[in-house]
Parts: sequence; C-alpha cells; structure tokens
Amino acid sequence: MIKKIDFGKTNLKDLHQVFKYTTHQELDNKKARLFPTGNTDNEISTTSIFLASLSAVKEYREELFSELGIPKLKARNAVLHAYTELDNSKTGDRPDGLIVITSGKHHPIIEWAGFVESKVRDNQINETQIEKYVEFAREIGINDIITISNYLVTNPKENPIKLKKRSFNLFHWSWVYLKVTGSRLIRTDSIEDEDHIYILQELRRYFDSHKNLNNFVNMGKNWKESVIKIHSYTSKQKIEKELLDNIVTSYKQEEKDISLQLTDKSNFNVELLSKENRVEEITTMLQTSKTITSQFMIDKDKKNTFCVEVDFIRQKIKCYTTVTIKKGKAQAQTSALIKMFEDIGAPSHILVNAIYNRKKCKNNDISLSQLIEERTQSEFYSILDKDFGDEVKTFEIKTEDLLGKDFQSVKNFIIKLETIADRFLSQVVANRKM
Repeated sequence: MIKKIDFGKTNLKDLHQVFKYTTHQELDNKKARLFPTGNTDNEISTTSIFLASLSAVKEYREELFSELGIPKLKARNAVLHAYTELDNSKTGDRPDGLIVITSGKHHPIIEWAGFVESKVRDNQINETQIEKYVEFAREIGINDIITISNYLVTNPKENPIKLKKRSFNLFHWSWVYLKVTGSRLIRTDSIEDEDHIYILQELRRYFDSHKNLNNFVNMGKNWKESVIKIHSYTSKQKIEKELLDNIVTSYKQEEKDISLQLTDKSNFNVELLSKENRVEEITTMLQTSKTITSQFMIDKDKKNTFCVEVDFIRQKIKCYTTVTIKKGKAQAQTSALIKMFEDIGAPSHILVNAIYNRKKCKNNDISLSQLIEERTQSEFYSILDKDFGDEVKTFEIKTEDLLGKDFQSVKNFIIKLETIADRFLSQVVANRKM
C-alpha cells in the first residue's frame, strides 16, 4: 500500500492506494463524467463536466496548461486523467477534483498531479478551506492546486487568495476564461478532430446556459460612493486606502473581462498586458493621476496594441493607439491614413493627431470626418504643420467619451466601457494596417 505519489515512478494503477481505496475500480468510479445526471448547476456537476471535457480535448488542455507553465502535457504519450470528490480519509476534507498527467502508453507513470477546487454563483475561494487542501496535497506528494470561480484574475498564475506558506503553487481559472478559450480555439481552427470540436461546442453551450456562471457584471456596492469622492479630488491628491481597495478590486476584474469579451466577439485574441503585480500598477496610477490605463495586445503581437484609459476626475473613457506610415511626406501619409478607414465612413468621434520627431504636434485633435472633408476641399490638411517637419513620425488615433452618471453606475459603467472598447476595436484597430 503506497501512501505518497513518487513522480516519475508511481504507476497510475496504484493511485487508488494513496486515497485508501481497495481497488483501482473504486478510484475509476470517481472519474469526471461529461454529462452527469441530476442537478448540473451545482459545483460538483459543473466541475465534472468541465474536467471530462478537458480530458477529451487535447488542444484545449494543452492551451490551458501551457499558460500555467506546466509543459508535461506535450510529452510523448502524455494523457490527462480527471477525478472528482476525493476524500481525505483522516479529516474528511474533499477537494472538488484531481487532475493527473501521465506518460507512457502501456504502463503510465504519473508526471504531475494537482487538486481542483471550484465555486459557482458569487461564492468566493475560501482561504481556510484551501489551506486544508494544501496540507492534504502535501501529504500525498502534490504541490499544485487550481481554483475555479467567477472571479477574474489578470493571469492564471495569480490567485484570489494568498497562502500563509509560499512553497506551494496556486493557480486560478475563471469560468468565463475557460469558455472563451475553448471557443477561440474552435474559431481559429486549432482543434483537429471534429468530435473534439463538438465536445467544446457542447461545453460552451453548457456554460452559456448555466445560471450560476457569469462574466463580470457589477462593480460592487462601494463603487458609486468611491467614484463620487474621487471625482472631487485633484490629480495629485492622495486617495485613502479604503477607496483604493474599492476601486482596484473591481476594476482589476473588469479590465480582464474586457479582453475576454473582445476576444469572444471579434476575430482577434485580445490579451491584457501587465506586469506581475497588477494591483500595485493600478494603485500607483490612481494615486498619481486618478486614471487607470489598460493596454491590450492583439494576437500576441506586442507591436499591435491599443489602450483604454479611465479618467476618474473627468469621468471619461479614452481609447487610443498609434499608426505609423513610413512611405511619403506628411500629406501623402495623411491621405494613406484616411484610406485605411474608408470602409467605416466618416465618423466624427474618431480623433487624429500627427506626431513629429521629438513628440512635436499641434496639440489639437481633428476628427476623421473633418480630414475626409479637407481632402476634397483643400490642398492641405489642418492637422499638419510644416514647421515641425516634412514627415509625420506617427499618428495618434483616439476616441473620448464622457460617461456622466453612467460612470457611477455599478452596471452601466461596465456596459458603456465594454461597448466603447468594442467600438474602438472594430472601427480603429481592425482597420489599422500594421
């Protein structure tokens, strides 16, 4: 009877002994099933359906685990095995799932294993509960736990909670991240097998119909009061910690949700660019300028980005990016810029500025509609200035929207912000030629 997993040596057929089962069949009965009977909106059934789909679709699991930095799934003859509700015989603690990765075709060897703990509805990941699972995991040789909930994190290596003991790996997936990732793989023809496409389509259908799974839809009960107070501050005035916490916790989830919603609605993979500590980044921006800037990357190209800036004093949303046209002089460059956006007509809300060397510019934005009109009525664009040079280094393209009272609304703020970001992506970023 073995008590602990020895990675690289322990046979899969012996895993049941770790959990004190008499036969391997008892453990096999715990395997995650795609369509369990009964109530499928609770945590256990939801986890089982997801884990079974993860086991079935190679490209899906490889994509998710590569983001965690766990490469074992790409090894030769690697297989993912998923189980649900495995009890700790000593304490009765019961993680929602177990994922095991093995290598070897005829006599599979365990290469990696991790517990899964999931939550649905507004249920939060519980620190005390996870600490217990960490102790259980360590006893049997496991060093990783993946949590899943409606809470959104900046990247999967981050977690909503902090452990007292740091020598353990905590990862996190949000349900919306899991469903958008699956649909993106289908859309980009990344799934080879038609049966696997069907499984992911069914998983997405299940997620979408699930009454307890949702994206970020509410900025929280303290949002309005906090926003109203910051609106009266000067740009350099210090914000109290309580106000900061109210804003940062909510907005950190919302900016991640923007990237997921844009990915889901467009033909692009939109990712939020950030350093490791996003809370610190947002806090610094709020304290120094009362704005939060989120930078988004398109299709993993760091040269192809755009930004969404939220101004808490002016209660304004600004989206912006740059376009560089290397051929021709300033007037020809401007004509080429206009041609890029011909298909969207002449919107007055899209603003343009010409930036010369040493960041010289006129400091006044001109609407795209005005530039188009000037092209037909005059010989020179008012955006240009020969005193700054003969060639434009780059064009800044932006939109600005004042939200007013919608900025203070816990729900309308999200709707407006995501609508504005989607408009900028579809009208500006999608038509920009890199």
